[in-house]
Amino acid sequence: FWQLDRAEEFQELQKPYIERPIINLSQVASTGENLSDDSINQIVRFSGKYLDQYTAPNQEDKYGVRSDWIVGLLQVDSGGAILVVRSTSNAQIPLGKVDITGRLFNRQFDDRAGKSLTTLSRIDPALLVASYDQKLFDGFVLAQSEKINGVEIDLKRPELDPAKPSVPGYYWQHIKWIPFVHGYIYAFYVLAAIHFTARARFTIKRMILFILAGTLPIASFIAERRVMRQFPLS
Repeated sequence: FWQLDRAEEFQELQKPYIERPIINLSQVASTGENLSDDSINQIVRFSGKYLDQYTAPNQEDKYGVRSDWIVGLLQVDSGGAILVVRSTSNAQIPLGKVDITGRLFNRQFDDRAGKSLTTLSRIDPALLVASYDQKLFDGFVLAQSEKINGVEIDLKRPELDPAKPSVPGYYWQHIKWIPFVHGYIYAFYVLAAIHFTARARFTIKRMILFILAGTLPIASFIAERRVMRQFPLS
């Protein structure tokens, strides 16, 4: 059943991503807590003021193009601060309140470069925890829109496909048939075991043990060898 569940999980992940309605950041994420599986890929909206800005080198977009990304740390009006990927080119830090819409991603775990005062080795709020008083949101937002007083900030923004969670192992998609075949074979084994033990006049206890031997690796072979010694074919 575990193998069957994993195979079905894998097939579920192959389905096209269905976009969900835009919601407020506070509805799916909280400061100081890991992002839930449901919150990842969610398009969120929020507003606030930028505290600082960094460069995240050697980032790869959906087209496989590598470039340096501009990442801002924004103090959210409702509390806390979050990393926002803003652009693939130099961009000034906006002054005043900024309204943002973007997709929420999990933090990065692998370094792409060295860390410095103005450079992030990866897009991960854990790198900045010691530098700011604000509590930080997990993950980061890939901005799709930034507006000041309703006016769009025109920037060249990187694009990413929605993140796909993975099922450990590479073979789950090939084994969905195995549990079914195994189940039918065991059913035949049980019928054969009942038929044989009845003709051999085994006790009920011995019959049950003989049947249960089919549930343990190698146990059925051991049981078969013992029976063959007691009831040789010749």
